[in-house]
Amino acid sequence: MKLLIPLFLFLAGLLPVAQAATPIEVRQDEALQTTAAVFQLFESKCNDCHGSQLEKPKGKFGYLMDFKRIAANEEFIVPGDPNKSEFFRLVNEDEMPGEKSDFAPATPAEKLALRRWIQIGAPSELPAEFAEKQAKLLARQKGDAAPGATDAKPADKAPKSFLSKLLAWFGRFHAASTHIPVGLLTVAVLSEMLAWITKKPSWLTCTRFLVLVGTAGAIGTVSLGWMNDYSGVSTVYQLHKWIGTATAIWSVLCAGCCILFECREGTMERNRLRITLLLGAILVSAAGFLGGAVTFGLDHYKW
Repeated sequence: MKLLIPLFLFLAGLLPVAQAATPIEVRQDEALQTTAAVFQLFESKCNDCHGSQLEKPKGKFGYLMDFKRIAANEEFIVPGDPNKSEFFRLVNEDEMPGEKSDFAPATPAEKLALRRWIQIGAPSELPAEFAEKQAKLLARQKGDAAPGATDAKPADKAPKSFLSKLLAWFGRFHAASTHIPVGLLTVAVLSEMLAWITKKPSWLTCTRFLVLVGTAGAIGTVSLGWMNDYSGVSTVYQLHKWIGTATAIWSVLCAGCCILFECREGTMERNRLRITLLLGAILVSAAGFLGGAVTFGLDHYKW
């Protein structure tokens, strides 16, 4: 009991850190370079639809190049936390620029620059040459009343209940929890490969342990994923969600094969277990790959 008290105090101290992201502190030159990279992204791919020169900008959002103003609107940017920033989600999932846009989606490098910009607090200071460009782009704005610019928020947006916030907070641990099913179910395949090579029955005990713990982890991971209030609608995100759910269900089948059958070496039951495990490892790997693609793009393994 005495050992549990310090552990409890330690975990309690971590809660404020988990609840609110703090902008990362960086050198001024790095902040300027990052902000300049984001400025180039906005100017080349977003300003034609959301610039201050438009009388009717798309989405009634026409002040994109005003970095101070966009960073102050938490409907779009949450400084220090890209995962809560709707604007980052739209760019990261290729919803902006849209399919009907004349511009190509943001490149992985541009997405990483935008993510970094938000992480360091969405600063507004730009290098001199970019500051001059920004001044020209914003020249048509009249104070805070630029044509088409609006900070209006949905009036009918109901506040979240405490339970909804609590579940969403638990859901943020989804990414961290994925290591358990990915690691254990993959190693279970390795265990069965060694069992097949050595023909030793003792490997079945190892396989059963890995599958049972991995299945419990898969169920927990999927539950946290559904608790997460991430609002992605891209095809990649939808594939990740449903393949991840299918992986948890399949892992339960693997656990059933381990528990309900003797699975002795050389029997059809053991072969069935190995096939089931192999398919489960493929599913969990696919879900993990798509999870990374949600944040970094489908080419995040590119050399």
